[in-house]
Amino acid sequence: MHKMLFLMVFILYAVFTTNVALAQLSVDNPSEKKALSNIGLSSPLIQKISDKGIFNITIKSGQSSIPSGLNFEIVFLNASSPNLEATPSGSESNATLDSPTATGLTVPSVIEHVVPVKSFDIRVTSNDGQELFKKVNEIPRGGRILENVNLNNYIGNITINLDNIVPDSSVIDTIRKQPEMAANQTDVRDSVKIDGQVVKS
Repeated sequence: MHKMLFLMVFILYAVFTTNVALAQLSVDNPSEKKALSNIGLSSPLIQKISDKGIFNITIKSGQSSIPSGLNFEIVFLNASSPNLEATPSGSESNATLDSPTATGLTVPSVIEHVVPVKSFDIRVTSNDGQELFKKVNEIPRGGRILENVNLNNYIGNITINLDNIVPDSSVIDTIRKQPEMAANQTDVRDSVKIDGQVVKS
């Protein structure tokens, strides 16, 4: 009976000290602390008119953990859509990111005039021009897409290059009639270069 009691006390002591040691390791381990850090773009909302003036390209960024990568949404708005300088009061919730740890951005969807896009290419480069991420022939749903970019722990200035933006066939005729398009211009493929900064919190 005493041996059984001694054995149970010993097992409980061993389990307790192991848990304390693991908890201490988790707090002191730099990789664990790194995993708890969040990244996002310094501005949660970036907008820029595309090179041919067809789109008002909008980048919406929330916070996400470093291991999960940089998450942001690309929205292809009509170039005549007004820029959103800040989130207006009374706007409806529009969670832009699908990561459970990401923070959505509240924007008024009623003023978003989204232009359907067939496909585009994306390339993200660092401050010194190093390619951090690249995908070709990305296919958005309508005129928006969520991107998850593995930056390999890079923090700092980036450039998001969107090239070969091909509008959906349903809007090509309308785009060709826009004043921004030259009368003799038949190629409606567009592009944009957007500067941003990845920050850690």
